[in-house]
Amino acid sequence: MKKTGLSRAKSLDDILKGALLTPFFQPIISLKSNTIYGYEGLIRGPSNSPLHSPINLFNAAAKQGRLTELDLLCRKVTIERFGQLNLKAQLFVNTTPEILLHKDYKHGHTLDYIKRAGISAQQVVIELTEQYPIDDYNLMINATKHYQDMGFSIALDDLGAGYSGLRTWSEIKPDFVKIDRHFLTNIHLDNHKQQFVQSIIDISKGVGCKVIAEGIEQREEYLISEKMNVDFVQGYYFARPDVNPLVALDSALFSKRTPKLPLRANVTRSSCTFNALLRPLEPINIHTPFIKIVDRFESSKKLSLLPVIYDAGNIAGTIARADFLTICATRYGKDIYRKKTASYFLNRNPVTFDINLPLLSLSQQLDEQNFQICHENFIISELNKYKGIGSYIDLLKELTDIQISFAKHMNPLTNLPGNVPISQQMSSFLKSADDFVICYFDLDNFKPYNDIYGFGKGDDVLRKTAELLCRHSDESTDFVGHIGGDDFVIIFSSPNWKERCNRIFDDFEKLHATLYSEEHLKLKGMNALDRYSKPVFYPLLSLSIGALRMHDFTTIQTEDDIAIIASSAKSIAKKIKGNSLYQIKPDNEIQLPSTCTPNKTTPPFVKNTSNQTPH
Repeated sequence: MKKTGLSRAKSLDDILKGALLTPFFQPIISLKSNTIYGYEGLIRGPSNSPLHSPINLFNAAAKQGRLTELDLLCRKVTIERFGQLNLKAQLFVNTTPEILLHKDYKHGHTLDYIKRAGISAQQVVIELTEQYPIDDYNLMINATKHYQDMGFSIALDDLGAGYSGLRTWSEIKPDFVKIDRHFLTNIHLDNHKQQFVQSIIDISKGVGCKVIAEGIEQREEYLISEKMNVDFVQGYYFARPDVNPLVALDSALFSKRTPKLPLRANVTRSSCTFNALLRPLEPINIHTPFIKIVDRFESSKKLSLLPVIYDAGNIAGTIARADFLTICATRYGKDIYRKKTASYFLNRNPVTFDINLPLLSLSQQLDEQNFQICHENFIISELNKYKGIGSYIDLLKELTDIQISFAKHMNPLTNLPGNVPISQQMSSFLKSADDFVICYFDLDNFKPYNDIYGFGKGDDVLRKTAELLCRHSDESTDFVGHIGGDDFVIIFSSPNWKERCNRIFDDFEKLHATLYSEEHLKLKGMNALDRYSKPVFYPLLSLSIGALRMHDFTTIQTEDDIAIIASSAKSIAKKIKGNSLYQIKPDNEIQLPSTCTPNKTTPPFVKNTSNQTPH
């Protein structure tokens, strides 16, 4: 242990003397504009050193009493490198309150660093990371006020994980608070975390403070953050820390905004993705000289856009033919710009979409985010890497075909996909190796309700049921369809599908007050004639759900197999009084057809309704 301590002390001494630190930068994203708002500067020690990890590095400095020295060096190299990158964004620089509380700590270094780097104080946010308890709050307040008076903003890091986060927040009144990643991890599956984060957001809005959610690594975590109106987010879902950070993000990372219509259009998970529009086009490097850019445009008269990439293949931006040749056409254009490289002419915010994005989702993004079609082409990426280009003409043609097909098979009453899209979706899931859950929904006691209250009220029940199913499913992963009459289906990819079904039950019961007369509500049902014209008491409307988890069954091969098993689950659920959910298991006795071939005439789940009314 002593040898390890001596080795780390020697390594620390070498690092501090030689400034052997490497700053990395991770984007902080504004959810209001879906753009990069700033970057957090993160430090790494030499890669071959035991102090490569920032935790080991700062622990060693604390033990050696050299924390102040290390903190200043980190700040110096981070600001210096940020200035070299010429990033037009906010820089979040980490420091610890313990440093600011040192009696002999001299202020003024940071102003000197930013002056040399050509950065203004208004561009820098001092991020306080609380590693130790704070005792002297007056000194802390004075230290942070000193920075704010010089024009710096203040951020409080890891709120909820420190020793006295709420008091520190109250005392220093920061401009930003960063919620600790613990509270964002799997937040979409944890109501308690959602309530905690929502409380922080509510307090922040009351005191004029902006919230940054750290550790966003999954799309679901991002979607919840957006839904809760978090101001900024940061995490691996968007970008990892890098020596040469991204300056623009793939727009496919951002969810489409909530549509204005009460129901959403389900997108069949099929081959209708951006891959169908991909056209190969060799990009140029960001360091490509002016004369070679001229040659590319002059050698190809049809080339309207040049993609530009970084060395690692990430998208840097685009150069538009019309804009570039306008520069060249000036009297001294070629002489003035001949020493410039591609980075000088760059549009750093090109329209970019992921290759796996469904085309219908892309259509809604274009509409909702109000993209302007300035050029004939756009960029196609995969995991932020350049793949090729797409044509707006091809896109519009594909979207038109999709919309026509969708409208043709949409249920006119509920605005949900009907039997053909349901069959296509089922087939697509079967071909994949993904796990999913099929929930077959049936309204109990719907016929007597329809007979007593009339078809108009019956239609209203079906529309409201469809709204509930859509509201409690995830539009980015789940599929909702209307089989016909009072039968619906949801194909869940969401892991918390049972919780979603329970929320559907709760909200469905709340509908009773709007659907029944006071008399029927008091009786908790109504008297009506059955099919044999005998008076029968029928309870209030309820939902029966038969559930089938695909990975529970190894015998399923076709859509017919799914229909038989799911129908069996629904039949069992309907024998349970009131709202009921029954998940069928392989040990249930289910007879599948001996010949497992798809039914080519009638899609699964579809009843023979040729001689029936819509209800």
